[in-house]
Amino acid sequence: MASRDSHIVQWKHNREFICTISADYPDWIVTACFYVGVHAIDTLLAHDKIYPTSHDYRNEVLVKTNRYSLIYRAYNPLYTLSRTVRYFANPKDWIRFQDLQPKVIERYLYPLEKSVQNLIGIDLGLPKILLSQQAPFIQPQSKPAHPSHQTPVDPNQPDMGKKL
Repeated sequence: MASRDSHIVQWKHNREFICTISADYPDWIVTACFYVGVHAIDTLLAHDKIYPTSHDYRNEVLVKTNRYSLIYRAYNPLYTLSRTVRYFANPKDWIRFQDLQPKVIERYLYPLEKSVQNLIGIDLGLPKILLSQQAPFIQPQSKPAHPSHQTPVDPNQPDMGKKL
């Protein structure tokens, strides 16, 4: 069972990951937002000494506990949308990239995070999530120079790799 602090670490880690996902993958942005919410909620539940072992159990606790009603109202649409984009074809038909910020992050994720922070009495100072319009830059691996591009060896100069 993970501690409150380990859920906070994963919560922040998943938030950072959202910002690296290309606009070409709105389904993965939604899925990452959902898991940010899961770790935010599990932070609260661990704080309250509740340790869910499944999504169903977490959902049941949220539904049956008045203390968590605001959180459930923000979490349930994230849960439903993440399942929809993961399990039905054509995720871009379900959510467009330009709708993610206002309709997912600002409408559901931010209120969920704020409610969790209020209930645990900690302000984590979470920055705004800035979605990337482009694919993340991946540094290409350097390749050895093609033999035709290498500096020619002067036969009159000693080979510095050999002992003289």
